[in-house]
Order: sequence, then structure tokens, then C-alpha cells
Amino acid sequence: MTNTWILVAHHAGARVFESRGPGKGIDLVETIEHPEGRMRDRDIDSDRPGRSFRKDSGDPRRAAMSRKEGPHDRAVSNFARALTDKLQQARMENQYERLVLVAPPRLLGLLRSSLDGPTAQLVVGSLDKDLASSKEAELIEHLGEVIAV
Repeated sequence: MTNTWILVAHHAGARVFESRGPGKGIDLVETIEHPEGRMRDRDIDSDRPGRSFRKDSGDPRRAAMSRKEGPHDRAVSNFARALTDKLQQARMENQYERLVLVAPPRLLGLLRSSLDGPTAQLVVGSLDKDLASSKEAELIEHLGEVIAV
């Protein structure tokens, strides 16, 4: 019997389910909250970027410095890394043999890029959908596209 973990994540939290084989359904293993994922940039990081002189234009006026990644994006990236750390630890403890990732497209990309090699090899499927608020029965319907549950 193969044990499959299913990570259903979105920016404000995640749930980990376990499937012990076809026809056995799924069981909730863990719920992980991420309240920062619900916050706006101004609520996460009240410090605004500094100002700099425009050196290349010869203009003595100041211009706002930009950020490549906003506070909300940074919080979501950190959350993705924390989730993959949990998955890697669980893999090393032999808690699952197969892994399925379910998340909105951007978060799914962050999760995939944060996985280490051995954990990434256990990924048997993924769905780029936000199913965070879905009930278990609805999840099973969607997961039928990816694995036999």
C-alpha cells in the first residue's frame, strides 16, 4: 500500500491530506495557518522604500527607490519555503512515498522551485487551482484527475 500526501495550499494557509490507496479516500494530517497571506502590503511592511538622488540623469531631485518584491510577495515566498521544509522533513521521516501539490499557479511554481531533489522526485502530480476552501468530497473529485483516491 502506497501512502500519498496531498498538499492543498494557498497564500493564507495549507492543509496536508493523506491517501492510503484507491478507494480509501483522504484523511487530514495537518492544517497550517498563514495569516500574513491575508494581509496587504501596507499592513505587513509599514516601512516605505527610501529615496535616492538620480545620479545618472544629473537631476538633483530625489526619486523613490523601488522594490523587486513587495511585502506580500515576500511573505508568500517565505510560506512556500516553510511548506517545502515541512515536506522535506516528513519525507526524511518516511511519512509518505508519493506527493501531490495543489495550489494556485504562482504558489505552485514557488513550491516546485523550493523542493529539494529527493522530495521533488516523489511528486506524482499537481493541480494549479485554488482549492483551499474546498470540502474533502470536492477535493477528491478534483484529485481524481491526478491520482486514484
